[in-house]
Amino acid sequence: MLNLHGRRMDNSFVADAKTVADSRTHFTDDGPQHLRVSLGGAAPPTSSFLYYDFPDSVPGEDDEEDYGDISVDVVAAHTDSVLLRLGDKHYLSATFEDNDFFVYRAGAAGPPSLSLLPDRDFLTKVESNHAKYVLRPAVRPALWSGSTGLLRRGENENDLLVVEVDQWYDRDARQEMLEFCVLRTGTGMRRWELMEPVPILLDDNDVAPRSSSGNAIIPVGDRYLCWVDYENGFFLCDMADEASPKVRYVPVPAEVSRCCSSDDYVRDYNQHDDVFRLKYSLKMGSVGASKVRFVSISPHCCCGGPGRSTCAHSRFAFTVTTWTMDLSMDMESPLTWVQDGEVDCEEIWALPGYEGLPRANLECPMVSLEDPNVVCFLVSNNRYFTTYEDRKVWMIQLNINTKTLLSVVQFSNNDHWNAYYHLPAQLQY
Repeated sequence: MLNLHGRRMDNSFVADAKTVADSRTHFTDDGPQHLRVSLGGAAPPTSSFLYYDFPDSVPGEDDEEDYGDISVDVVAAHTDSVLLRLGDKHYLSATFEDNDFFVYRAGAAGPPSLSLLPDRDFLTKVESNHAKYVLRPAVRPALWSGSTGLLRRGENENDLLVVEVDQWYDRDARQEMLEFCVLRTGTGMRRWELMEPVPILLDDNDVAPRSSSGNAIIPVGDRYLCWVDYENGFFLCDMADEASPKVRYVPVPAEVSRCCSSDDYVRDYNQHDDVFRLKYSLKMGSVGASKVRFVSISPHCCCGGPGRSTCAHSRFAFTVTTWTMDLSMDMESPLTWVQDGEVDCEEIWALPGYEGLPRANLECPMVSLEDPNVVCFLVSNNRYFTTYEDRKVWMIQLNINTKTLLSVVQFSNNDHWNAYYHLPAQLQY
């Protein structure tokens, strides 16, 4: 369970030599020119972190002036590899030149490595369409977590794809397309390639959302990438033919779609209330080589019916439901969600080991890569604390199939903000 926010190395962290890797950067005299990364691994539901340092810096002199606003964040991960961004902490206001991107390997199959990704010398079709709104062409890729994925292809440990995905509307064909910009890090050329936009296959009565921003890109096995919009569905990208991927739109489970169209969830991303926040209530994860699992935390009334209630007894009542889909069918054959798990909040609150934790709604589900029946959730005392110092956050690990609470870990007061930002990863070393 890898945290998306890297941590700066300090005296309290002892780096494992088997995970330490170095690289040069694109930065000039205005920033670091040498980056060092190491992995601090831990078993779920404890967070694993990537630690970073700038070996060229002079302790006490350069840190605050040159490096205080620079951070390393995780963009994507697959198998033993992690895509990292080095740049301004306030990355939303940063320009493309303010970011460097690296692929880090912890060292399970060989020595650890940290590779700086090259710039690209072209604009994508989507970027060209908006070029008149920018001051100059942006050729350094903008690899954000909602639109960039990693995919390890086949048995060749060096065959790794870095994939940017964007949605493009073809006015001539009058249909939605997906555009892929790919870097094959295992090739000697190490250059970005732009593919022709690919049409989106649709089942009868399905309509692909327009201009989907996407919440995440999930690698599945060594073949699929799923570009997910949790409120609507996902674009299934079959990368078996890397020169011309096949794309299909798959809606979320019908029950989830009905819930998302209701007023049971809070949609204001800046609202930190004790009610159900949509972006923290839905999640999809990879299951084995060709399956995905969708997890929904949906409010229900005290009578057991759907929908959030205003009565005191059921204000925080919820049901956790899971669905699984097999992606290995032919791209033109129907794909079906199969509901395979359900647990009520009363059952969770009554489990051995839950004593002392808040009877509040769970958040941030994350499906285990090792056992799809195991899901991690965040739970907090939002409804109880009166000052920030009193706030508490825990991560619990629950087996949905056996309805067993496997473990509980409490975040420290300094880590509350980190608790909400994780992705599943298997970084062995």
